Amino acid sequence: MPLYYEAYGLRWLSQIPMPELQRATLTAETQQDVADVQIESFDLAGLWEKWDVGSDNFVARDGCLFFRIEDTGLFFMEHGKRIVVSQVSGADPKKVRLFILGTCMSVIMMQRGILPLHGSAVVIDGWAYAFVGHSGAGKSTLSAALASRGYPLLTDDVVALTWDAGGRAIVSPGYPQQKLWQPSLEGFGMKQQDYATVHAEITKYAIPVQHYFHERAVPLGGIYELVPEPDQESGSVYLQEVSGLERLHLLCSHTFRGGLVNRQGLAQWLFETASRLSASVEINRISRTGHHFTAFEMVDRIINHIRKGVQIEI
Repeated sequence: MPLYYEAYGLRWLSQIPMPELQRATLTAETQQDVADVQIESFDLAGLWEKWDVGSDNFVARDGCLFFRIEDTGLFFMEHGKRIVVSQVSGADPKKVRLFILGTCMSVIMMQRGILPLHGSAVVIDGWAYAFVGHSGAGKSTLSAALASRGYPLLTDDVVALTWDAGGRAIVSPGYPQQKLWQPSLEGFGMKQQDYATVHAEITKYAIPVQHYFHERAVPLGGIYELVPEPDQESGSVYLQEVSGLERLHLLCSHTFRGGLVNRQGLAQWLFETASRLSASVEINRISRTGHHFTAFEMVDRIINHIRKGVQIEI
């Protein structure tokens, strides 16, 4: 039986159980036509052959994107309304869901005009603050450190940005799970045997965060780019404002699965959306040197920076 879920400001009706997601709360009056996106399971082998994509594992045509992951499955996203999954026999279900929750949902967001940034976000004093960066930059570690200080998690891995009626950027909640690498678990004094891996091939762990998950959309207060500098030995944290055209480049470079933007003919949309966002929020860069666990020092710097900054106009 298909199940309704909520994530990234959308309702998802899925034939595939998605235990990571929040179940949608429905009433008798909202049972009809409430799904924004459907997730279906169907044999796509024939369609993949018909598309005749050759050696390319990703292809986009007519508002649709189709991709293949070896030993995992085929994934088809259509017009921002449908995800179809054809799972390879014997594939790890966790890995299949990882691609649905990441690449597939991000492509759906792009197709619907929602900007997916590669990052995490927490709520501080009623505003969402996003932490973006490349893989391994420490986004989830920083948001976990903030959450431990009482600042609720809004989303991990993908930050979904839209606009409210007043033109403010809004961050929608993702789902109540964080993914932390083993060194981060150790930094927080957590035991790896207490958590399941995201999937069997990597030592990244799924951490349930229902008790400190924020379930409502929040206006965006600012963006911080995380830039680790492990070759520097001082073990310090530095914060600086990003200005000018560098802001636009930063937002484009940290769009989740940004390489799929051009394939879908969405380059102009990304430029316009990133330009609008660049002009509306403060963007800063925070770097940490050395290999020390500096998450809590970064928390102190960020909180002090936010609270000493200019009051955000509502």
